[in-house]
Amino acid sequence: MADVGPVLFAGDSVTRYQYLTFIHFLASGKYQHPFNGSKSLSNAHAHRASGGSDIYEQLWEHSKHQVEQHSKGSGGSSGLYYNMDRSKGLEHAHLTLALRKDKKRKVHLYYCYMADGAEEIKSVIRWAMSKRKDWRYLILNVCAHYGKDYIGAIARHVIAAVGWANQTYGEDFAKAGTQIVWRSCTTPRASVGDKLDEQERLIAQYAASSGNLPVFDTRTVIKAALDQHLVTTWDDTTVHYLQFMYEQWSDLLLNIVCPFGDAGAGAGAGAGAGAGSGAGPAPRNAGTHPPPGPH
Repeated sequence: MADVGPVLFAGDSVTRYQYLTFIHFLASGKYQHPFNGSKSLSNAHAHRASGGSDIYEQLWEHSKHQVEQHSKGSGGSSGLYYNMDRSKGLEHAHLTLALRKDKKRKVHLYYCYMADGAEEIKSVIRWAMSKRKDWRYLILNVCAHYGKDYIGAIARHVIAAVGWANQTYGEDFAKAGTQIVWRSCTTPRASVGDKLDEQERLIAQYAASSGNLPVFDTRTVIKAALDQHLVTTWDDTTVHYLQFMYEQWSDLLLNIVCPFGDAGAGAGAGAGAGAGSGAGPAPRNAGTHPPPGPH
């Protein structure tokens, strides 16, 4: 991951939970136990508000503590920093992990909460580019924010925002090798599934024709689980997933951006033999440089 470059996850609460699950793996070399109850990193509602802090503050504070505990050997240069004010829709985080074998090299992973709408997506990209110009991936997803009567706007908003971003920051993207990536999505909820399928088809069609929007395909993983009648979400009315699903998505992401043969010195403070080592079989293009974008 240090070789890959800075990565930003921007999106909804589902994106938040993937981010928190992922950074625990990078810091510790393993995923959190999936049934940690009040210590869960994939369900804010498992936490209890206390001392003036709400459940989301408790979630982030616990995640920060986990990173600190698992990165003690990195010489104090690792940590999770976050800024949150839910009344203002503000939720930003930055993970810095120094590699154990070379503390001068670091992994940078960011998260930014994002509401729905083309203008919201644009504002997040604008904010990201004001922070740094060397992004490797800007991974976007906002599906959880679209109610069943508003789903038809997802593709239009995503395509408009991506087109604007490439027109506005094209030179910066080209210089840094930056890719905007759409993380595909679906839901087991029958009332919205068909509509969401159509929106994903339109986004995939645009991605194929434009050549400037790789797709991080978590959707295939979800549908495979649903086809086997696995319970994947908290309940049948939510789009929030159980932890094992976030683990599968992160393994998929690691296997794409850090192919098994390219792992090098390790993903982060505690990942040991390399980020790709726990990601499953190496893809066909393992060993190529630079690593391909999510697709």
